[in-house]
Amino acid sequence: MKYQKLFEPFSIGRMRLKNRIVMGPMGTSLCDERSTPTQRFIDYYEERAKGGAGLVIVEHAYPQKLGIKSERSAGLWDWDTLPAWKATVEAIHRHGAQAAIEIGHLGRCTDYPSSIGEKAMAPSAVRCPVAQVPTRAVGTEEIEAYKSDYLNAVRLARAAGFDAVELHFANGYFLAEWISGRSNKRTDRYGGTFDNRVRFALELTELVREEVGPDYPLLARFASREVNGGRGIEESRVFAKLLEEAGVNCLDINAGSPSEYDWEFPSYFQPQGFLLEDIERIRRSVSIPVIGGGRITEPQMAECALLDGRLDLVSINRGLIADPAWPAKVRSGREEQIRRCVGCTCCINEKERRKGIVCTVNPFVGRERELAIRRADAEKRILVVGGGPAGLQAAVVAARQGHRVSLVEQERQLGGMVRAAGVPPMKWDILSLIPALAAEAEALGVKIRTNCRVEPDRIAPGAYDLVVLATGQEPFFPCLWENDGSLRETTAVALLNGESWCGERVALIGGGMVGCECAEFLSEYGKKVTLFEMKEGLAQDAYWNIRDQLLQRMKKYEVRAVTGAAATAVRKRSIVCMENEAERSYGPFDTMVSAVGLREAATMEGRLRERGIRCVVIRQKEGASGIQRTLTAAVETMLALENEK
Repeated sequence: MKYQKLFEPFSIGRMRLKNRIVMGPMGTSLCDERSTPTQRFIDYYEERAKGGAGLVIVEHAYPQKLGIKSERSAGLWDWDTLPAWKATVEAIHRHGAQAAIEIGHLGRCTDYPSSIGEKAMAPSAVRCPVAQVPTRAVGTEEIEAYKSDYLNAVRLARAAGFDAVELHFANGYFLAEWISGRSNKRTDRYGGTFDNRVRFALELTELVREEVGPDYPLLARFASREVNGGRGIEESRVFAKLLEEAGVNCLDINAGSPSEYDWEFPSYFQPQGFLLEDIERIRRSVSIPVIGGGRITEPQMAECALLDGRLDLVSINRGLIADPAWPAKVRSGREEQIRRCVGCTCCINEKERRKGIVCTVNPFVGRERELAIRRADAEKRILVVGGGPAGLQAAVVAARQGHRVSLVEQERQLGGMVRAAGVPPMKWDILSLIPALAAEAEALGVKIRTNCRVEPDRIAPGAYDLVVLATGQEPFFPCLWENDGSLRETTAVALLNGESWCGERVALIGGGMVGCECAEFLSEYGKKVTLFEMKEGLAQDAYWNIRDQLLQRMKKYEVRAVTGAAATAVRKRSIVCMENEAERSYGPFDTMVSAVGLREAATMEGRLRERGIRCVVIRQKEGASGIQRTLTAAVETMLALENEK
């Protein structure tokens, strides 16, 4: 076997794992309004267990309602939820995986208390830098009440059949707030010195160990460091040893807090495996096993980290959201078919707004039962026109339904708009989606042809039972009142794809995410870029954490931004804008680049229907990212066609 260490059995105390692959905990918002696991919740975790993970750590469950993120967070305080939790554990066990559950409280990092007229709980009245909600310091009676509620949650978890419990000391949440001098300003026995700041965590750990007995596996999750003036790696190494002495069987290491969100929620701006050095230093401080991750998506990196002794088990958290079958594909030599996490943080940012977790590259997330692909009653001949993500996903679904599928793409390469999306600095991970989709399609028997333009008149009636049009979107130019033609004109997409060129002085129209990324890309090549945006802010369509880092990078390259200014004309190599109902001219420039958006590309739908050929167009619906919308539309379209019979 290629990755022997990765698939080697391993034990945490009495808990025997079939391999060293761990699905780390991450909230899904798939519970109901009473914080009870739903069927969607159960299906989601079963799919990850089915994919081959050795240990599935179920998401952050709350021992008190005041500490939840939202009504759809997982609650572990009400014994009426026991049947749902039992069903969750049974679903995980059904596929040979072990089940653990993380228990903790958000403390000052939730705005839920303010929605019911309460203040957030914390060791000190120090507001969270992100939530920014009124906060109060808890008293000693509340500390004891929390311990009691935590033990109740542990009892409920054990009654449900969980094989282990993970104590949540990470992410800058309630229990982590006590450990950090940045958030703990107390002057009693729980504050001040490091020994005092870790006292609450150690007392709780000892109580849990006493509750569960000497043999039940206990895990503890905490950050290796807080970057901006918080706890450092040396204190974390000491804390790790203290947890071991208090009875913890295994450590689960992440990093960051709301004060360093780029570590807590690492995006594509963080390199893969960025935590391995910290994890190794902590592992050398203890004699118990250590779980670690930090954007590990490649099996080679996971295997090497294990062989080098940097960790004992690998956490493939968002990697298993993107592709639940990651372990099975690696084990069976189908690495090219893995849909890798691209670090876009869609799963983190969209789950509350969308009432459930979503993923840019996996449209089935949180809808595993609803979007289940079933074998069709009769085989059809299907032609898919368009080799972007929508076309490839449609071809995969159709092939899994048992149809004979051909796909044609007029360009020399597959990928559509994804090719341009993966060009800006640090965005290359997104390029992995297209070869993964193509490999999956070809493995299912889909015949793929590139550099092949389809003409409606050349498709004979009866040649195909269905033609699927997935021609996607195309960029367009802004509508200007006046344009004297003095500037070379091109689009951001054309530049990113290497299909066009620009001069040294660039006027980039459109300050959304694509415009900002293109500005950074051009600046890396020494171009002088001025970005024009009619709104007051830049990259407003990007997630907040991505936007902050993107704007910092643009500042480094000295990209000039003109906001609140609508470009209206091109005159004598200058851009004329309307600002506060007055004209203002900027320039001179050599090239005007359009990044104002995309529109649906023209299709041959009408001409095909005129000839009696059945066809369907994949059209995007409202959703998260453009790729996520595209893939979801493809799946829903193909399933709806099958349901029509």
